[in-house]
Amino acid sequence: MGLSKKFRIIRLIILIVFILSCVILIIEAFTPGTASSNKSNFVSDAIAKTINGISEAITKKPKINNLEDFRAFIRKAIGHYGAFLFMAIFATLTAMFYYRYNSWKVFIIKIIIIVLFGFGFAAITELIQIVTPGRAGLFKDVFIDFSGYMTSATIIILIFFIKYFIQYKNRDKKEELE
Repeated sequence: MGLSKKFRIIRLIILIVFILSCVILIIEAFTPGTASSNKSNFVSDAIAKTINGISEAITKKPKINNLEDFRAFIRKAIGHYGAFLFMAIFATLTAMFYYRYNSWKVFIIKIIIIVLFGFGFAAITELIQIVTPGRAGLFKDVFIDFSGYMTSATIIILIFFIKYFIQYKNRDKKEELE
């Protein structure tokens, strides 16, 4: 049974977004420390200004008093965890949509590949930062990256697991009736 044109287009878009997100993460890993900090600080400062504006309108006090700590938090939450959270959506969907399977064994192998890819890619981006001026590849950042990746991957894998579990249960019921 062939795949519908609509499904093939969606699958291709997911693959393209996955590849683009990987390329962007690699480019960001090669970005020198000062340029990376400037981008990160721009985002952090905009978020802090918005939060403090809302807080001051309600309580007359700013919510964020230590901008450096807030910048570090945003760098880790968005720059590491969030970026890998986003990439994992498309990495996992690509694996699920491009590599069809007919057994639980193949499903488990796909999960192992998805997990190994996430950890490997997180490690590679941190290794790149070791040789990038003004950057430092940190194992704790591999953990943060991988945590973001696994959050999305786990949710998507669970959705597919439930879908295929229901299909197998229905198939078993159908076979019992025959």
